[in-house]
Amino acid sequence: MKSLEAPELLQMLACPDCSGNLSVQFDYLSCDDCKRAYEIKNGIPVLYSSKTDSSHFQEEIKLANMMRRPRTSRKDQIMSEQWTLSKAEFWNVVNEKMRKLPQTMINIGCGYDLHFRDFQEDGMIFVNFDIVQSILQELKDQNGARFCVAGDVAYLPFKKHVFDSVVCADILHHLEGNLSNYITSLKGLLRPHGMLFIEDPNAFGLYQIPKSVLLPKSVHRYLRSLYHKSIRSTHKPADYEFPISVWAIKNALIGNGFTNVTIHNNRACPNAGSIPIRIYQLLIQYSEQVSKYHNFHYLISAEN
Repeated sequence: MKSLEAPELLQMLACPDCSGNLSVQFDYLSCDDCKRAYEIKNGIPVLYSSKTDSSHFQEEIKLANMMRRPRTSRKDQIMSEQWTLSKAEFWNVVNEKMRKLPQTMINIGCGYDLHFRDFQEDGMIFVNFDIVQSILQELKDQNGARFCVAGDVAYLPFKKHVFDSVVCADILHHLEGNLSNYITSLKGLLRPHGMLFIEDPNAFGLYQIPKSVLLPKSVHRYLRSLYHKSIRSTHKPADYEFPISVWAIKNALIGNGFTNVTIHNNRACPNAGSIPIRIYQLLIQYSEQVSKYHNFHYLISAEN
């Protein structure tokens, strides 16, 4: 047990249950209003809501463990390369759009993403936020992450309007059934004119349409589970994961008062083999719309 190692965090944190102010009591945080106590584990505040779904929590731990398993086949390696390229494109947009220093930023559902290092070295307060505390521990101990908070994306443990930029990559499809409320929560984190950056699987991706659009969700989920079971997949998605269309996200952002909502080109093509990638690359030479609206990922920036 350690006390809070980054005192700057205290000005940003709030009780995930009642939104009350938190006070440091050496090795734990205490809510001034509801009096709940929250552990500080190895210097990382652990702020799970009492309403956090325990089954969802356990599933996210399984998914985190799957992320660490090596992809060894040729197809898996191609997919991994495309995922890496897609993330590079995403962070290039973040760098191009973000405001000048000083900045406070948060990566919600950060996973093992190491892009925080460049921003942290530039003097920013960059908060790595994830539901799996062990992920954050690795970022902190092995990669020098200074600002880490463990908590549930459905019950964000932060005060209102404390961030200049919010990054949300590959998270929204975990919350497909409660999208509007979550977009509202993201907006609440941002200061006026703050920037939101989203990257997520697209229901209208070129190779997703037959599954995500034409099939009922229940059938999609059943066939997806059957497929992963048949190939003994080590990277099976959770049952509650479901892609959302780029248009649904755009409309949700506009409906929540975001402005300058921009869909960006995304030329990498994750989750596809070599031949589908070539087909996709051929199509985007003739239509920018494909790279914006029909890739596996959509990439969006918006201003509060």
